[in-house]
Amino acid sequence: MSTEFSCSAAPRIEVRRLGREQQPLLVIDGLAAQPDALVAFAESGTPFHSRSGDYYPGVRKPLPAVYADNLCQTLGEMLHEVFGLPAAARAQSLLCALSMATTVPGQLRPIQRLPHFDSGDANQLAVVHYLCPAHFGGTAFYRHRASGFETIDTGRLQGYAAQLKRQVLASPPAPGYVAGDSELFEQIARVEARFNRAIIYRGNQLHSGLIDPAAGLSADPANGRLTATTFLRFGP
Repeated sequence: MSTEFSCSAAPRIEVRRLGREQQPLLVIDGLAAQPDALVAFAESGTPFHSRSGDYYPGVRKPLPAVYADNLCQTLGEMLHEVFGLPAAARAQSLLCALSMATTVPGQLRPIQRLPHFDSGDANQLAVVHYLCPAHFGGTAFYRHRASGFETIDTGRLQGYAAQLKRQVLASPPAPGYVAGDSELFEQIARVEARFNRAIIYRGNQLHSGLIDPAAGLSADPANGRLTATTFLRFGP
């Protein structure tokens, strides 16, 4: 496998439990063996672009599949244990890309002003790998006040979506990125960004990037909120 995208042989790993539902969160410091090589890759070659149908508030650039392959090879056993994944489940990469938040607050769509979840599948995991300084902001996790939900699985989805739609129509969220508690959501945990830190969580957890426009919304990888984002689904 390419050493350019290799994981460190000895990252520092912490397991946290979040909120009332006690969902696991992995915090990994020193994930990449050569994090500067990832930044260099971001600065070269194919430019970043927006993706049709993607609610991410910015632009992305595909990463080679070897990046996700290295994650699975290095962390696969731990992911199965921490997240209680089926023993025989294999990982499929649904997204593997560099990401940069670039959308100004006034241009955010209503859905981008709320905590969200990526999938109702409890066997889908999200990996966010920070390749930017701490002041660009990390990630926070939330509880929906009215329902008490911190995760949205397929059994909760229909009722949650209908309830949230009614709430948003009655009181639309103000323009701006999610920042702490709100009328509809309570922040239950947050992880600060740190260069070469990664977090891994179930994609059905309610979460949002801690994006501070004052830190800048540059599309330049050397000066913006650069992260590597990977979605892994574990199944047959």
